[in-house]
Amino acid sequence: MNSAKKLLQFDFNADEFARRALKPIEIPTERFAVLEKIIKDHEGKGNGPPNPETLREIYRLFIDTPPNNLRNEFNTLRRIRQLAWALTFSENGLPRIVDIPQLKDALQLIENRFRVSALRGVFKTLLEAWDSPNANMLRAFVKNHLKDYDGKQKFFQKLKTNMRWYCQENGTKELATKLFLTNKKLSDVWTFLDLPDYMNSFPYFGFVAMEYVSIKSFPDDVFVTDVVEFVKKYKNDTISRTIMSNLIVQLGYNASESLRQLIQSYVLQKWRDPRLAGSNWHDVSTEARKIFIKWLTEADLDFFFDIVSRACHDQKFAYRKTFWLAYFDHISLCCLVLRGNAEYLFRHDSQALQYYRDRRPATLGGGSSDQHAFIIQMGNYTFVEFSSTGAACYVYDNVNLPFELGKSEYYMPEFQNQDWAVHRVIHRNSENYYWQKNLAKWIKKEIGFEPVRSYRLHAQDEVRGNQNPEETEKIRINCPNKNCKQKLQIPVTENQLKLTCPTCRTTFEYKTTVL
Repeated sequence: MNSAKKLLQFDFNADEFARRALKPIEIPTERFAVLEKIIKDHEGKGNGPPNPETLREIYRLFIDTPPNNLRNEFNTLRRIRQLAWALTFSENGLPRIVDIPQLKDALQLIENRFRVSALRGVFKTLLEAWDSPNANMLRAFVKNHLKDYDGKQKFFQKLKTNMRWYCQENGTKELATKLFLTNKKLSDVWTFLDLPDYMNSFPYFGFVAMEYVSIKSFPDDVFVTDVVEFVKKYKNDTISRTIMSNLIVQLGYNASESLRQLIQSYVLQKWRDPRLAGSNWHDVSTEARKIFIKWLTEADLDFFFDIVSRACHDQKFAYRKTFWLAYFDHISLCCLVLRGNAEYLFRHDSQALQYYRDRRPATLGGGSSDQHAFIIQMGNYTFVEFSSTGAACYVYDNVNLPFELGKSEYYMPEFQNQDWAVHRVIHRNSENYYWQKNLAKWIKKEIGFEPVRSYRLHAQDEVRGNQNPEETEKIRINCPNKNCKQKLQIPVTENQLKLTCPTCRTTFEYKTTVL
């Protein structure tokens, strides 16, 4: 061998050759990322959608090309893949390809040169256009290719496993039922299906949520919290409103306070008060609106008469709450107007504090530091109640209100305007229902409304109120509390009465004898 090398004058040294060979150019990692982006944007490769400009070009090309020339224009795999992603593209009011008869031509082009990379675009179209009249064509296309898929890409393997939820018309109902029966959270549906975040605005998931809401006849706190969390993540405002409408109707007028609070906290922040100008309640069902207004009216009544009333320490304040609750079904609007520092009233009540922050009530200036106001509308009249002891209730005709509803700030003189008021109620002799009877008569005469329930605070008051004063003999007795000077007027009866002193709240039993 050595003789042959010498004869041929061939002297090869491998180590010397390796040292003299050109070394490969080292490309930094960040440059690879730039190259990948260029490929994805301009060559149409990768898993995600092409850039908006490319989608616009492909959309215009498909729309403007005569049907008999489509195969000539879409003759590369790159354009076919781009077309699959452009099926839901639209601008300037032009229709999406998925919504017009030409969808059939587009799917045929994709079928003729099918590669699994195009299936991503068609699948994305199916979820984004789940409510399209042509959705069945998409379901059939996706089902056909998922059924035949035997590759190793995890994305398509997962789609094939969950194919029944995508490729059947009732797929959203089946998925909702699966989530419910397996205690999976609706708000985690994207994680459960292992789908990308950019899909969290697609109608498909909204329809899953609507089916999910309809499953449970008596929703509990956990269920309602989950639905609200889903809506917060779901980036489709129109369908979110339908979901929340359905949930409100599902809960109904008699929903518990805890369930209402979960809904009210979200709705008041997003849509504001439906009874005031400037609220954002479009695309919400009429029934849901009515139910929510009733919830809000009752919550406002409780908030004012139970919590805000703490500012005045009026032991007879409960009589006012009972009176207005008797007209609850007739109230069309109520509005809290509180002092700017009202938060101190419920700083130790987390639920009330949350409601105050969600509700964002108007503020009241002027008057004394313990005065807060409550606006109530019934029929064509507006009533203004106050939290301060002895303050009169002012009544105004809606066509001559001395203030504008929906403002963020009011002043006491606006509410206490005797020149504009058509009626004024002094809360005198509450325990004998003096002012309540007079105001009820005025409401009946001027508005035509009668209380839907009794405005009497105690059961014995109800018994006494149902008797004819001319036929019932009454006696006056002293409160048994020696430190209380209150006298009580009670009917003469053989029955033993359970009484409560309206002044000191002492409860006792008393029995008289009919002579």
